[in-house]
Amino acid sequence: MRSTTPLAWSDQLFSASDILWQDARGHGLHAGVAQSAFNARGAVGMLTLARSSDQVSSSEMGNTAIRLSWLLQAVHENAVRLLYPYPAVENEIMLTAREIEVLRWAGDGKTSGEVGQIMSISERTVNFHITNALAKLGAVNKTAGVVKAAMLRLL
Repeated sequence: MRSTTPLAWSDQLFSASDILWQDARGHGLHAGVAQSAFNARGAVGMLTLARSSDQVSSSEMGNTAIRLSWLLQAVHENAVRLLYPYPAVENEIMLTAREIEVLRWAGDGKTSGEVGQIMSISERTVNFHITNALAKLGAVNKTAGVVKAAMLRLL
């Protein structure tokens, strides 16, 4: 969830999930690569390719990175289309620059008064932008609005 960089399986990668690692090995899977994906609608996914032998070398990772990335995006976009066949309302969300800025400051823990001072606008104007952003996002409060905007990669 933090990166779209491919990760080769290793003991270190699975150190916090020993049961999963042992289960994979029990099914004959000893090497693999995982890569996460996300799109503008906030859909997230992961593609994992595994095999029974030969660890994935750094040169193999480098040689296959572009193909893996292409495959991941193709699979992810088509899976999203199958799971969400109708256009999402989120595609239509267009926040103004001011709405984005006030949500970013709110996400940093600033109050409306503090945001107003930082942006040299009144607290009432800050609240106006937050209210408009929340309505566009369909969020019930500032925290939910910041989270949804971040998930939709609007911030």
